[in-house]
Formats: sequence, C-alpha cells, structure tokens
Amino acid sequence: MQVIYQEGESLLHRLNPLSKVVALVPVVLFVALTTDPWLPLAFMILASATIVGPARIAPGTFWRLQAPLAISLLVFMILYPFMVRAELFDHTPVLLRLGPLVLYQGALLAGTAAVLRVYAMFLLSLIFMFTTDISDFIRAMVQQWHFPYRLGYGVLAAFHFVPLLQEEFRLIQAAHRIRGIETQGGVRTQVERLRRYLIPLLTSAIRRAERTALAMESRAFGALKQRSYFRRFRFSRSDYLFILCFWLLCLLVIALFWLTGWMGPLSFTKEL
Repeated sequence: MQVIYQEGESLLHRLNPLSKVVALVPVVLFVALTTDPWLPLAFMILASATIVGPARIAPGTFWRLQAPLAISLLVFMILYPFMVRAELFDHTPVLLRLGPLVLYQGALLAGTAAVLRVYAMFLLSLIFMFTTDISDFIRAMVQQWHFPYRLGYGVLAAFHFVPLLQEEFRLIQAAHRIRGIETQGGVRTQVERLRRYLIPLLTSAIRRAERTALAMESRAFGALKQRSYFRRFRFSRSDYLFILCFWLLCLLVIALFWLTGWMGPLSFTKEL
C-alpha cells in the first residue's frame, strides 16, 4: 500500500482514513454481489473519475499502477469462455466454433461479468490506496476503533522496514558490482549470488529489528494501556459530507440501473 500511495494535497488526501473505509467498503461488497457486467462497468467509470478528479492522481500514474492487473484480467476474460465446463452454458447460443473449442454466449457474458466485477472492486479500493498513508490509517484505527496499539505499531514498524530493506538490498548489489563479482551464469551461479545477498541482508534486518525493539522499550512501549498522541484523528464535517455524497452518488447509479432493468439479479437473490 505504501508503494501505491501518492502524496498530494487533494480533498481525499486530507480526509480521515477511516471515513474512506466507511464510504468504500459497503460499495465494494455490493459490487461483489453483482452478476451482470453493466453495473460494475458504471462503478469502474465512477471510481476512475474519482481518482483522476477529486484525488488529483495523474492519468499516467493511474494507468501505470493498474496496467498489470488490467492486462491479467483481459487475458482471463479471453481464456475463461474456452476453459469453463460446456454443460453450464450449452443452452445458450454458439458464437464461435474452432474445432473442439466452442464459444458460448453465456460463457462470454459470465467471464466478462467476473472480470468487470473484480476490476471495479480493485478501482474502488484504489481510491483508498492512492490517497491514504498506511501510517495514518493504522494510527486512526488505534485511536478511533481501539485497535490494540501494541499490534498496530508492530505492523507499522514492519511496513517501515520494507523500504529500508529495499535500499539495503540495492547497496549490497552495488557493493558486489564494485568488487567485480560475476552476475551472469546458470542456475548454480544465480543461487550462489542470492546466498551472498541474503546473508548480509538478514544480518542488517536483525540489527535494525534489535535497535527498534530497544528504542520502543526505552519509551515504555506496552507498559501502559493508553498512550498519548501528537496528532489526533477525528471525523470532521468534511468526512461525514464525503461519506454522504459518495453513498448518495452510488445509490443514484444503482437506482438508475434498477429502474432501467440493466442491474440484473444479485448473487444471493439468484441462488434463492
């Protein structure tokens, strides 16, 4: 999440992280229950407009971070109609026949609906991930939702270790190149090179973890039930207004599709 987070001064960046969770989670759960492709497509457009508009994320950055999943889902959508069991959709019209491969209309629609549903849920979650620092999110959970601070700050310390270890790994690689250690070769050479990287990296990680533990212990971490905070997280008027406006906009989209008959049944109503 820290890699996806984009620093900014937009309205969504200034909101309480928990307000974005409250606003987005019910919508994501609802999209997960849809069975037709049209409503997820509408939420994809809504999420993309929110990211590029109020969140002020550059379109190039937006596409670069979502492109790998988009390409993977496109491949899945192409392969799904040919991999699914034929008896599930053999009652629907045949769109294409290539020898033993048969493309049924029902399989194509099911694959498209599944891909768009997953993609819409991902884009909705990007609203949160693009505009929320993981440190602020954990602090808000500890302060407002009474998440155990021992566990919360432990997770926060682990997240902070990731970029430090990445930088340490790059330094180790540079040191090996300066010493002229061979970087090309077969599998055995690559395994040996990985071993040379892992030993100093593990040593550095243990050293950093020990220093962090000593620093936390010197500040009486875990000795008290409650801790003081330099920055307090609370729900402001902007947070409540964002939740209300986002829910109303989503309800408007749902009502529009329901009245026009394009919404389709939800998964639990379809089973009933």
